[in-house]
Amino acid sequence: PRATGGWSVMNATSGDAHTALTGTAQVIKASAGKFGGYYIYNPNAAASYVHVYNIAAASVTVGTSTALLNFCIPAGAAANIEFLAGIAFDTAMSWAATTTGGGNTNPTTSLEAMCFFA
Repeated sequence: PRATGGWSVMNATSGDAHTALTGTAQVIKASAGKFGGYYIYNPNAAASYVHVYNIAAASVTVGTSTALLNFCIPAGAAANIEFLAGIAFDTAMSWAATTTGGGNTNPTTSLEAMCFFA
């Protein structure tokens, strides 16, 4: 960690200018970059899945487009990770949340999330 040149933060929560994570893809970064990690809270009674795409959000079809990363967030729990060197995305970064690993159904309650990127 350093004071300059570190991770930028994208909040997908109900308490800011963005929308909490749902089955609709949201922009993390509209150009190439590195995905550095996340903190995600799943308030639902069932597991939810977060999909991170190497595709511009407007071009993602959730449930059809192939995600570069898929994370299962346990029911009523939070999960977090930091990839110290970051995971490279050569096009763009976007993400969405669903009730299954390859589906397109919105979770009953949206996920509160934050991710780190460069």
